[in-house]
Amino acid sequence: MTDVSKTNITLEEYLKLLKQMKSAALNDMDTFPDNEMKSTGSQNMSALGLSLRYRDDEDCLYADCSMEHQLFTRLHPYLWEEMKEESNDILKDQNLFQEPAENKFYWEVIKYLQIQDKIYIQYKAAFSLKGKILSVKGNTTDFKRLLFKYPEYETYFTDDQKFILDHADQLLVPDNVVLPYAPGDILYIDASPFGKPFYVVYCGETAMDQEYFEWTKKEYGYFKREHPCLYISEEQQKLKVTSLTGDCLLFTDNISFPYAPLDRIQTVDDCEEPLLMEAAERIKTTSHNLNLT
Repeated sequence: MTDVSKTNITLEEYLKLLKQMKSAALNDMDTFPDNEMKSTGSQNMSALGLSLRYRDDEDCLYADCSMEHQLFTRLHPYLWEEMKEESNDILKDQNLFQEPAENKFYWEVIKYLQIQDKIYIQYKAAFSLKGKILSVKGNTTDFKRLLFKYPEYETYFTDDQKFILDHADQLLVPDNVVLPYAPGDILYIDASPFGKPFYVVYCGETAMDQEYFEWTKKEYGYFKREHPCLYISEEQQKLKVTSLTGDCLLFTDNISFPYAPLDRIQTVDDCEEPLLMEAAERIKTTSHNLNLT
């Protein structure tokens, strides 16, 4: 794994990286048996795990207990055929659900790698019922500790796996991305199938934060963006602060988004939430954009 230094990037650059991550995962899931064998000289106990996940009408996430966790040697053809067949069965039962089934169900494909006597999760990829890859989440924590003690184990990884792990933190916590939103903008976030669509008001950074951001530039080498925004707590029915980073962004009071959904945001003129509309107007009239260059 390479220590990829962060610099401030645009939203377009971030979305390009997200696309590259998805391509790397798709390629690796079909080629890792051959490439891992070449890199280590022996076949590893690597596999892909497949699980169906869904949320109930209260937006709680569950693993589907009616389907056992299955293991496959590569994405095509067998895992893909299994996923497609099961998806078609779910879509046929659309009348059982209050909203489109593809907005409630998704597939989770997990890449496992065994090194010596321990099995690690390298990354997880989410797929829609219609076969579209939605996200890739690399597991860097275990491998950073492992490679610190045994750097030679990196030879187990394919080039695609290295790319995913190198950029996983960037996609999960995009605190270096400069977003094209202004304080007070109303943002619509399509959370399906992980949750119901919802609105937030972007707080952004203002001129009052200038000193703090100058400090982050010296400390981290880039302007560290927090991407704060307001959402309505369903439990408390009041405004609360969240963030547009994946491990912090709440689309309910208890469940966070699985990744930073910067590819799912649209600016809108209004919403049907009076609390958010009032907050947006207040922020617009009291905030001044911070120009960071």
